[in-house]
Amino acid sequence: MRIRESEFASQIEEYDRVLYLCHRNADPDAIGSAFALCQAFGGTLGVADDISRLGRSVANAIGAEVVLNPDPEKFDLVVIVDASVPLQLGSIRPAKYAQIDHHQDRDLSLGAAFYIQRPANSTAEIVWSIIRKIGAAVSREMALGLLAGIIADTGRFRRGTIESFRAVAEILETANVSYEEAQAVLSSPTEFSQRIAVLKAASRTHIEHNDPWIVVTSEVNAFEGPSAMALVEMGADAAFVAGRHNNATRISARASREATRAGLNLADLLSEVAASMGGEGGGHKGAAAMEARNDPDTLLALCLEKALQRLRELS
Repeated sequence: MRIRESEFASQIEEYDRVLYLCHRNADPDAIGSAFALCQAFGGTLGVADDISRLGRSVANAIGAEVVLNPDPEKFDLVVIVDASVPLQLGSIRPAKYAQIDHHQDRDLSLGAAFYIQRPANSTAEIVWSIIRKIGAAVSREMALGLLAGIIADTGRFRRGTIESFRAVAEILETANVSYEEAQAVLSSPTEFSQRIAVLKAASRTHIEHNDPWIVVTSEVNAFEGPSAMALVEMGADAAFVAGRHNNATRISARASREATRAGLNLADLLSEVAASMGGEGGGHKGAAAMEARNDPDTLLALCLEKALQRLRELS
């Protein structure tokens, strides 16, 4: 059942034990959003599998207590925050759940008791709307987490919209927090292992081009997302980076602003590839991921083929 932001409070008050569950490798948007909901309505903040480097930086800055891989059976309701497909939840499969999310995939919303899912640059913007509509008190920590989430998911406002800027202005007016503080939380030094992974991805890159588009693939053991982002920043229009994790292959993809403006949709592309291989995929137009049990070479070749085909059609 789809609900409006103004209806969330009346829905959530029917449950005593609520878990706000973030996707695996939880980022600032997921952590800041889930923390604000916990503070406003009460509940437990959980994360599937692990927390990203910047997500942990935000959690530490706002004093969030995070439970890794919580047992959903211990709660009356699980509110899935900032996730749209089951693969983002690792092995956690809650029997009864709600959803708050800004992605376009519908996999999780179809089975939700109730959900809020609409286009936005960050889940934090949706959560801010929920909190503002009920007039809940906003602590400094809540505001800092939401600001960090919006800044991170808008690419430090490179993808900002009127709603993004409006939410930030309202948060700054409401709470005793500054934009500089949120920026500082997101400016922690990059881990040595991530820098190594990005450099390895660059050295292993396979390049294909169809004037004016450049599509690249690569393979690393970790940090697929940052590696794909780095390859786009280096000049690729679309980058697909694979990593083998136990018996599955994960692929993270990123696209340039020019490619997404032209019409390339990585969420649709990876969802299609994953479905054809018995896996799961989804995300945003310019940033998406998938997981399947096939070998990396097979999946990367398929992603490359479909990306070039779509870009050729767009041209």
